[in-house]
Amino acid sequence: MSSRVVRGDPARSEIRGRRVETKTGRSELAETRIVRIGLVGVALSAAIGLAACGPGDGSNGVGTTARSNGAGPSDSALASAVEASSAPAASAGVSAAPSPGSSTSSEVRAAAGLGSAAASASASPSSRVAPPISSAPRFVDGNLGCPIPKGMPDWSWRRVHRVIGLDEKAVVLTLDVGARLSNLEKILDLLRDRHVHATIFLYTAELERSPRGPEIVRRMLADGHELANHTHSHKDLTTFDEDGVKSELETVEKFVHDATNGEATTHPYFREPMLATNDAVDVIERGLCYRSIWFTVDVGDYIPKVTASTIVKNVLQKKGQPRVIESGSILIFHGSQPENLVALPTVLDALEADGFHVLTLSEALSRSAASARGETRP
Repeated sequence: MSSRVVRGDPARSEIRGRRVETKTGRSELAETRIVRIGLVGVALSAAIGLAACGPGDGSNGVGTTARSNGAGPSDSALASAVEASSAPAASAGVSAAPSPGSSTSSEVRAAAGLGSAAASASASPSSRVAPPISSAPRFVDGNLGCPIPKGMPDWSWRRVHRVIGLDEKAVVLTLDVGARLSNLEKILDLLRDRHVHATIFLYTAELERSPRGPEIVRRMLADGHELANHTHSHKDLTTFDEDGVKSELETVEKFVHDATNGEATTHPYFREPMLATNDAVDVIERGLCYRSIWFTVDVGDYIPKVTASTIVKNVLQKKGQPRVIESGSILIFHGSQPENLVALPTVLDALEADGFHVLTLSEALSRSAASARGETRP
């Protein structure tokens, strides 16, 4: 199964193919699907009996965004569109009328990475991830058999792009880490000196090879950071079979469990490497009790030859104009990039000057839920 890179935009609906550079430097043909926000995925899935790849989330989730070549995700406009138009999706087998501009079943197949019926039939078993499913899991609030995080009675398993409903000026800082450990430790030093806590998405292949890997994980906890799962090898999950996807997530959880003598977990947060996913992968990760976390602002620090000043500009500007950063925005940085030793403190200074402070993902979600219930924080 080839990887499909999906990007959502509420204003247009089209599919186009173009060659992109991946984080590993490979040039691949990515199919970019731009769709209108709505419940078309659920409607089509009921009609064709496979997992739709429609955009849109509900509470604390802003419409589907994904990157193929480092293009920044949507922020305020997309958030408003989804908050206004999305609603909890029906369970399996319940259909809804497609919204204007929605995609055809063949487009949904392509965007979900399932291809045509003929292509699916001819694919080798090792190249396919699970059978088709009957409803897009990113639409579904419940997740039977998985515990609700403590202190979050209003918890949803929907994908998160921005934490909606915060009554304070706060952003969520997330780090994807696992490579260039010496640089990672400098990033951790920087955050500790500033008393900033982040949600850290771990990919653990290099951490496992390093004698200091477990110590680095324990240090993250001691510094007050929150741990999350970013797979073992940081590879495109749509190229794995079901057992392979499970192994990628379970290996990370076991490493963290062993490194901390069972005191820490990566549950319930997960981010797909390169945001490469489809509905079958979503089902597997949800079955392992993980909630997919994307982001609001992509700083683009992984782009080859990027400079610290460009990273700062990617955060603070959009299309040459000052970016309006909304409360609850999720920022994504990478611990492997030396440019972030300059860019990250500059961004934090700018946000602080604008009245923002930094929360972990759990802090933001719990405060948002408390605000929705009318509770006042002490």
